[in-house]
Formats: sequence, C-alpha cells, structure tokens
Amino acid sequence: RIREEHEAAVLEMGISDFGEMTTLASMAKPTVCVLTNIGLCHLENLKTRDGILKAKTEMFDQAMPGAQIIVNGDDDKLITLKSRTPQPTFFGLDPSLDLYAENVENLGLAGSRCDFVTKAGRFTATIPIPGHHMVYNALAGTAVGLALGLTLDEIRAGIETLKPVSGRNHLIHTDKWDILDDCYNANPVSMAASLDVLTNALGRKVAILGDMGELGENEKLLHYNVGCHAADNQIDAIFAVGELSKELVKGVHAKDPDGKLICKHFDTKEALFEALPLLLMQGDSILVKASHFMEFPEIVKWLEDHGN
Repeated sequence: RIREEHEAAVLEMGISDFGEMTTLASMAKPTVCVLTNIGLCHLENLKTRDGILKAKTEMFDQAMPGAQIIVNGDDDKLITLKSRTPQPTFFGLDPSLDLYAENVENLGLAGSRCDFVTKAGRFTATIPIPGHHMVYNALAGTAVGLALGLTLDEIRAGIETLKPVSGRNHLIHTDKWDILDDCYNANPVSMAASLDVLTNALGRKVAILGDMGELGENEKLLHYNVGCHAADNQIDAIFAVGELSKELVKGVHAKDPDGKLICKHFDTKEALFEALPLLLMQGDSILVKASHFMEFPEIVKWLEDHGN
C-alpha cells in the first residue's frame, strides 16, 4: 500500500525464527531501526533472550547505509549494543541515556504524563494510553521523530493525539463496566505489563486471560508465573480460558492459598460466556488478553454487547 505520495512507512518486523528478520529487512531496507525490548516471545524457536537479540539485530545488516538505530537503553540485552559501531541512540528512564523521561506521573487508565529530555530540548506531554511501557513507546517515537526532522512541538502533538487500535490497550467504556481490550497478542512480559496497568483501575479489577503461544519447553512455568504475578498484584478476579491457562490458575492459587481472590478456569469461551453474567459486577474494570490464536476479540464483543 506504499504509494509515491508517502513520505515514511512504519513497518513492524514480526518474526519467530532465525533468518526471518534478514528476509523482511532485505525487502524493507530500513533507514531507521527501532528495538523496544528483548522480551520472552517466540522462545519455541529462538530458545533464549540472547537468541531473540541475535534474531532481531539481523535487521541492522540489511538496513540502508547510514541508517539510524534506536534502542531501549534500560533493557539489559539491548544496552550491550553500546559496543556497536556506529553506536545506537539509546532511550529510557536513565538520565545518562541520549533521550530519557523523568517526572513520570501515573494517571491510571487515562495514561501518564512525563517530561521528555532530548538533546534538542525538553517538553512535557500526556500519553493517553495506560501502562508504564507506553512511556518507553513514546520515547521511541520521540527518537524517530527527531531522526526524521520533526520539531519538539510536532512530536508532543503526535504523542498527545495518539489513539489506540483495537486489541492494543484500547479502553472501552460501557454503561456497566470499562474494558481494557489488549487481546491482539500476548507473551509473558506483555501479560505482566497489562496486569500492572489494570492495578491502576478504579473499582474491582478483573482479568480475563487466555493461553500464550510459542513459548517452548517452559510454557507451563511461564503461564504459572503470570498467575503468580496476577495474585501479587491483587487482581480481584481472574478468569482463565484454555489448556495452558490451567497453569496460570495454579500460580494464582499458590500465591493466594486462602482463596481471597476470585479465580476460575474455563475450558472454552462458550463456558465463560455462560458464567460471566453471575461473575461480573457494575463498575468492574476488565482486562482481556491472550495470544492471537485464542480469538479473544469475541470476548471483547460480548462484554460490549452486555455492558450497554
């Protein structure tokens, strides 16, 4: 869909194995390369975070000559690129980095506000999508904006008018409850981040969670750990769907042996739908998240239809 009139294209390089980034980047020939983090997705083929780093950085060898590289300097794996020549632009919360944020104020599900400090000057902006990780995304966007010659005023305006797409931290208000639609995809790191966002909600905090795919031999443990994280965050009610999510429920119960938190498992979405009318309450804030193959947008639609 790229046409002559377009000045820039932002392309997500989605990979799950070695060599795939080389193929994609050789087609795209990027002039700006951005790496936001080295998480725990696609471990089935890439095995470790070091494997993920190796696969993602294949992009650099296919980039255009003189391409700018922008990476998260707070990530323990990406900071190792400091030895690379030419050195990337590093962003994060560490004031020693090239571009950083400070005075971060959590606005709950309304987002966050912070000061952005760059070599071109500083500005304050409100990020209208919730989640601490959105500060990092805004920093990455700021670095790209500067690389493309945008002014600080233009960058601030872009951040403050940001609108989420369906399935990506999309906050939906209904008459009965608020829905945090983050069901486009999931891995252990993004699942934990979304649960952290949910803790900022007003009223009862409800998480409807499903299986995460492509996690390799430790998939059960990684689901168990997500359950532990949900319990540690005192999520009031956790409703899990899918075979692997049985491990998630075990993690909740391990951290909450007295059963203070509501936690139920359902084999299918249909079973969940039958139970939800008796489980949900007026004023709930409800996170919906799972890997794409779980088809959780169906749950978001059910919540929208029954929330008005």
